Amino acid sequence: MIGDQIAAIARTFVGQEEIQPNAGFKDPAYAAKIKTTGWQTGSPWCAAAAIVDWTEAYAPYPALAAHAHKLYSLNSQEMGRNFHADPVWPTSTSVPKVGAIAIFGDGDSTVTGHTAVVVDVLPDNVTYHTIEGNTIPAGNPGNQREGYIVAQHTHVVGQPHSVTGLNLIRFIHPMEP
Repeated sequence: MIGDQIAAIARTFVGQEEIQPNAGFKDPAYAAKIKTTGWQTGSPWCAAAAIVDWTEAYAPYPALAAHAHKLYSLNSQEMGRNFHADPVWPTSTSVPKVGAIAIFGDGDSTVTGHTAVVVDVLPDNVTYHTIEGNTIPAGNPGNQREGYIVAQHTHVVGQPHSVTGLNLIRFIHPMEP
């Protein structure tokens, strides 16, 4: 299943660290991958991290990779809108699936948000784990910025993001080849 491949790829990047603030990455190989998305120094990189995961998973499937590439955006909310508007790509506002891109929004804003990749869905089908770039580790007291990393978080559908407090907008489900 492509979702499992996406999750496995996302897990390989856990612990990757940025050079503060959004100035690049400590690992040159990870930096090179992020830059292939169009990311530029000084910009948020959560969407770029998810795009890297999907790009690597869909590489063996050129037609799907090209289709997804047209819908990617480094703006989380724009990416969510692009995939949702696509006539064939599946999305959901409430059903997490392994490998899905989770799009979060900042209150009522239609611009600011955050992106994550679902790596596990618990049997209750509402609790899920994500791997996210440009985030802080769970349990970081007071959300103090010590350097953003790729980290895992636990979420529940219908509740705000466990660290940022942002609201889930939708899941972009992986499409099987």
